[in-house]
Amino acid sequence: MDKTNTWLIRVFAVVLVFVCLIAYLNAQANSSLLRPTIEDLEYKAFLLRPKPSIEDLEYKALDKKRANAEFAANRDYTDYEKFGSILFCNASFNSRIESANYAKQMELYISGKEADLSELDTAIKDYENERSKCRDFNP
Repeated sequence: MDKTNTWLIRVFAVVLVFVCLIAYLNAQANSSLLRPTIEDLEYKAFLLRPKPSIEDLEYKALDKKRANAEFAANRDYTDYEKFGSILFCNASFNSRIESANYAKQMELYISGKEADLSELDTAIKDYENERSKCRDFNP
């Protein structure tokens, strides 16, 4: 074989490898469509319906409130471990209860009447029981 044929075969092989690599990566990216994440669903919903409905805005507001309540619960519990005051312990569990209530409301938005809230109800009862065990201690 002459040099031009050899170079053409090499270039064709390299192009074929890149095409196979791109096809493989696209197949991997498309496999996530079978298991879409929440962000993907929100993005697709945005493309299909650019103006969000009132329910979407309320759900996002509840999610933000839930996240803030979880942050406050973690912060207050850290302060309780640091300072040992019953006030921080009670505030932490109150925030956890508030977070669970927001999670219940979010679940009602998602599932409607078929929502299974028993897990959240037991979590709230557990938080209330743990809140009753809060005691002052000196670190």
